[in-house]
Amino acid sequence: MSQQAVFEILQKLGGRATSKQISQLAREMYPQFTLYQYVGNRLRKLQKNGFVKQDKEGYWNIISQYS
Repeated sequence: MSQQAVFEILQKLGGRATSKQISQLAREMYPQFTLYQYVGNRLRKLQKNGFVKQDKEGYWNIISQYS
């Protein structure tokens, strides 16, 4: 669930955002969960699986739809 939630948050942010922006929205959307603390880890897993990529400015970008 958490990888999918992070992917959906990135989509809500227009498909391009920093880890900090994603963490902030995760905390707002899911205040009952600690997901915001693990955003970086989930983004790296999404990157490993080919769904997102981090650019040299530090922004995460969607490169493939999450299945």
